[in-house]
Amino acid sequence: MPSYQFIASQAGLERYLEEIESATWIAYDTEFISEGRYQAELCLVQVATEFGDALLDPLKIPDLRPFWERLCQDGAISIAHSCRSELEFCYRALGRLPSRLFDVQLAAAFVGFDYPLNYKSLVQATIGVSLAKNETRTDWSRRPLTSGQLDYALHDVCHLKQIADFLTQKLEETGRTAWFLEETRDFCRSLEASFTDEHWQKLLGSKPFTGDEMAIVRELWRWRRRKALNRNIPPARIFRDDLIVELAKRKTGDPARIAAIRGVNGSPDSTLVQELSAAIDDALSLPAEEKPKLSARPSYPQYALATQLLGILVNQYSTRRGISPRLVSTTTDVRQAIAAREGTLPASETPRLLTGWRAKFLDDFIGDCLDGRFAMRFSNDLESLPLQLIDRQASRR
Repeated sequence: MPSYQFIASQAGLERYLEEIESATWIAYDTEFISEGRYQAELCLVQVATEFGDALLDPLKIPDLRPFWERLCQDGAISIAHSCRSELEFCYRALGRLPSRLFDVQLAAAFVGFDYPLNYKSLVQATIGVSLAKNETRTDWSRRPLTSGQLDYALHDVCHLKQIADFLTQKLEETGRTAWFLEETRDFCRSLEASFTDEHWQKLLGSKPFTGDEMAIVRELWRWRRRKALNRNIPPARIFRDDLIVELAKRKTGDPARIAAIRGVNGSPDSTLVQELSAAIDDALSLPAEEKPKLSARPSYPQYALATQLLGILVNQYSTRRGISPRLVSTTTDVRQAIAAREGTLPASETPRLLTGWRAKFLDDFIGDCLDGRFAMRFSNDLESLPLQLIDRQASRR
């Protein structure tokens, strides 16, 4: 294990950031605890650059924002593996994400590796290094951390640059660098939306709700989120989803009627019931134009059997051409592509397989399948590629 710095003070962080000011790449990973929390608690940040490796202790460093700001500077490529959690910490600190991101898990999917592929398997498959995973149950919030724990944590970043270089070459050889960059941009946009969007609509399910009912659900969801954030505990421990929906259906802020609901567990004059009552009254008093509008759910034929069959063919097509099928398409993507071809896809939906890099990768394959260009028979590889396509028009395929 190479030597590294262990940084556990604000002054130490500032000195370290000066040392890596001219770094052209920054590899990073985090250790955190999410169990029993609304937001994960950051416990350790592992960093590698061309100037050496470091471990940052967020439990000792009062303000980690200077590090996230360094990560977001245009001059350096930020390298990580399956970095959703790392990017969430960055976004919570700054409200933005690194502009030059290289996620090795995502890059690997474009050059024939499984997706998602765990870090240990990716290290072995790309650079032939075997990693031990003997600290997966570590409580990273406990101090002091042992030398074994610190060495284990550092292994998660010290190979990232070598892996990124290997995958960069593979992307260039296959001509898929632009596709990877496009997917990375889409991933970051989707991630930012997930960090900022309110998710109260998920409580509604598939049943129709009135504007008053949705206003109550939204207000109670926001009330619960504020309390969950303040205490950093799961929202369900504040108030259950089903109780929010039940209160919305009743459409009353009367404390007595609220307290009478089984599961509320509060008297009419309790703090809980009074807060619920105030939130409901606030929702009901909103002007009509400020209450949520019930948006019509677009519907179209589900093409269940066609979706299953075409999904298998798209998966095989992707596997044969060295891109992970799980990256290329989902069942919904295939269904949307069929509906788009049939003219039944609502205008509000975009068929992902017929746009962007996926459309270039698949070329005319989906259209050819739906137009009956191929005959099929079982192949000799029933485990991995069970169907063999026979081009009836003796095309280039």
